[in-house]
Amino acid sequence: MSLENTAEKFGSLTKFLHWIIFMLFLLQYFLVYRREFLPNDTQEKMRYLLLHKSIGICVLILAAIMIYWRRIGVRPKNPSSMTSKERMAAKYTHILLYIVMFVMPISGILMSLYAGYSVSFFGFFNLPMLVSKNETIGGVFYQIHVLCSYFVIALVAFHAFAALYHHYVRKDDVLKRMM
Repeated sequence: MSLENTAEKFGSLTKFLHWIIFMLFLLQYFLVYRREFLPNDTQEKMRYLLLHKSIGICVLILAAIMIYWRRIGVRPKNPSSMTSKERMAAKYTHILLYIVMFVMPISGILMSLYAGYSVSFFGFFNLPMLVSKNETIGGVFYQIHVLCSYFVIALVAFHAFAALYHHYVRKDDVLKRMM
């Protein structure tokens, strides 16, 4: 399998980035919702939060790599059977997915920093505290982070539904290109 994309299908790097970012988003949701069932002020709850922050940084880095890879590489052509509305929906869904891959981790980082908490990358280093504590601004980034989390769920569900629709109803190769 080729590392690079072709006009017919995605290469192994694009597939890897696509699926690892998806898996990290799933893990993020698990960490957040699992943490809610733990008693406050426990070591385990803090470990979930620290892991959540570190994985968020990973998502941000991988998203930047994915955007760069997309810009320098080719993209497989859409099936000729796709309507102009389907092409437009696919284009804007992908744009929105790329945006949330940046907004989610950045809003989480800013939420923590403005709340006065450091953001560690798996304990190796902390991101610099570039802002002063401001709980009001931190609250705004919290709201952005939470709202964006619901938006991500809707976007990913729509994206998955469209892929399954193409595979089972349209019977084209849209899903196969990413498998």
